Amino acid sequence: MPVKTNFLLLLLAAFTINFTYGQEPTLKLSARIIGEDARPLPQATVMLLNLKQQEVAKGATDSSGRFLLTYYATDSCMLVVSFSGYYEYRSSPFSPASKEVGNIILHPSTQALQEVVIEARQQLIESSTNTITYNVSKSIDAQGISALEALKKTPGVYVNTDNTITLNGKAGVLILMDGRQTYLSGKELVDLLIALPASSLKSIEIMNSPTAKYDASGSSGIINIKTNKTQAKGFNGTITTGMAYGVYVRQNQDLSFNYRKNRFNIYGGYNHFLGNSSYLYGSDRIQNNKTYRSATDDTDKRNRLGARLGIDYTLNKNNTLGLLVNSNFIVGGGITRTQTTIGSSQSPVIEKRLYAENDYYYQRTARYNVNLNYKYEDAKGRILNVDADYGSFDKGNANLQSNIYSDAQYNPLNENFYHSFNDILIDLKALKADYSTNLWKGTLEVGTKYSEIASDNRARFFYRLPHEDSLDERRTNEFGFTEKITSAYVNYKKTRGKWAFQGGLRLENASSQGDLYFTLDGRDSTKQTPIHYTNLFPSFSVSVKPKQGHSFSLAYSRRIDRPAYQDLNPFIYLLDELSFWQGNPYLQPQLTHRSSLQYVYKSATIIGLHYAYTDQYSTRITDTLETAKIVMIPRNLGNQQNLSLSVTHNYSPKKWWEMTFNGTLYQLHNQISLDAHRHLELKQLASRLSLQQRFKLPHGLLAEVSGSLTTRRLTGANEISRGVSQVDLGIQRSFLNNKATLRLVFSDIYKGS
Repeated sequence: MPVKTNFLLLLLAAFTINFTYGQEPTLKLSARIIGEDARPLPQATVMLLNLKQQEVAKGATDSSGRFLLTYYATDSCMLVVSFSGYYEYRSSPFSPASKEVGNIILHPSTQALQEVVIEARQQLIESSTNTITYNVSKSIDAQGISALEALKKTPGVYVNTDNTITLNGKAGVLILMDGRQTYLSGKELVDLLIALPASSLKSIEIMNSPTAKYDASGSSGIINIKTNKTQAKGFNGTITTGMAYGVYVRQNQDLSFNYRKNRFNIYGGYNHFLGNSSYLYGSDRIQNNKTYRSATDDTDKRNRLGARLGIDYTLNKNNTLGLLVNSNFIVGGGITRTQTTIGSSQSPVIEKRLYAENDYYYQRTARYNVNLNYKYEDAKGRILNVDADYGSFDKGNANLQSNIYSDAQYNPLNENFYHSFNDILIDLKALKADYSTNLWKGTLEVGTKYSEIASDNRARFFYRLPHEDSLDERRTNEFGFTEKITSAYVNYKKTRGKWAFQGGLRLENASSQGDLYFTLDGRDSTKQTPIHYTNLFPSFSVSVKPKQGHSFSLAYSRRIDRPAYQDLNPFIYLLDELSFWQGNPYLQPQLTHRSSLQYVYKSATIIGLHYAYTDQYSTRITDTLETAKIVMIPRNLGNQQNLSLSVTHNYSPKKWWEMTFNGTLYQLHNQISLDAHRHLELKQLASRLSLQQRFKLPHGLLAEVSGSLTTRRLTGANEISRGVSQVDLGIQRSFLNNKATLRLVFSDIYKGS
């Protein structure tokens, strides 16, 4: 990390310390929130109010149902706890004092109206010291879309046209599902997110400074996608159905149920997206004094289906077993049509045209995942959590490609036809154990994890001839990849007065090998690329609450981004006759030092300053191939620096009007070397702004308007993407005593994206 940045952070830390001098000591109130069955209730809202019903402190319970509120001495106050599906808890007024309350039991609500009242208090965007939460289930215009599209509405998150997910302007995000890693990357991860409906999501959490408890992957942070799961007793079911129209008509369906009785809880669901989707995108480039302008019309004809079934069994008040089976399927065709005009960079006159069509007449994706969970928890604060996962990802496609050249007047010049088949099979196994206990008036966390991934990729490429297909050995291969990662961590956190400290260390040992099988000059050949490395990943944070409603935090962590499996396959894939994609078997992981300084005001405003320095920076670089062609290849190029300032603010001008603003201003600084003679240094300042507004209208109507603006920005190593914007509008009304809801949503109203 540069000296100037270290100096800046030290100055800010010194400012934080000086600001807190002379404040009165804080008081602490802690308890554990449980249901009638003694199960903990995570993410319950906890508020401390004075006798004027003004907020003194606010927080939420953790995974064990525990919370800790720190506050300053005031008049008598009361504790209020709310959780979806349960009656609200209100304590009697008490005098301020530091104390442990013990267990607080919430009772299930049998009145649907009561549930709605509790849920309505939850803001669309919630902020805490190190986490920003987007409550997807509370958003009107997030219904009827996929999880990938819901990510685009999350503060600080942007999804590029190639579906690369960035956070505060930087790529390298680790995606978790209900706290568990997906072990997918690239297009495979995108397929999963597209197949998952936003209506099945509870929230999306952004963790800018993860602790050592989490995997070290994700140089820009972690995004945890939480699915809906009710805690209410008895049988509960939800049906969500929708129709959408853009270029094509689409239909979506989401069915979910939950049955909880005594020690058993059974839950499950089914969802689908049916219909075609249409995308328009393009690019411009200048190469060897020639201008290439491409425009692509992409029609995705795939249908997406998903299902899940889970069961939890409470052995006794301390022990719980859980089993969850998830599956996703994507089936259908697709077609892309790209027209590229070619001319001199000194003249607007078109010299030649290339019309390329990719007909994906066969596409299928199947994903299965099984999770077995055991949890032990006692009244002394000791928690043991064990997870065993097995997953399978199977994907295949077949493509007919035509490339037709013509002159400026569309007179045919020449044409070439190709036929290709691609198959990917990924198997994963993972076992992890996490243990936490109270120690020295703090919490000690330790854990270990082992994961093993095996990937098999097969590509067959043919020239299309009048009577038969001819195998192209240069582009036909089989690539196998295995990766084994063993890790262990220790983390300790403690609160003392107005200060909170956390520090941890994670050790990861990785061993991987790529095996390439191909035929050259009629002879079968094999090429192996083994990689072994061990890394330490420290993390620490310190936070302080100088006075009620104000919080400062400083955090640091070292993180890693490992190459996607497909990025290691060295063979060349044909996109069209002017564009190629190629993997790199020698691609190394990139390592990042990340630090952040944050200020939170009354859980309504969060201001963050983030800095990241990435060594062995890797990305896909577009380079020349022969005279008129380009090849996209991932490479380690040098280093990248990312400096960002983010602001999130919740504001309610009127009782019927709520708004959330998020703004991110960031600068990317790439210092890269394409080869021994070509060195580049690129800087680009960019911003992303979003505003979400909710209105409570007469006659029981609720409306939501959201808009976002992303400026011109640097993507990858040396590519500039144009600015985009989007405005969405949604309106809803509830019927049948709030048991049914009708929504009408308009997305991207003026087609700004």
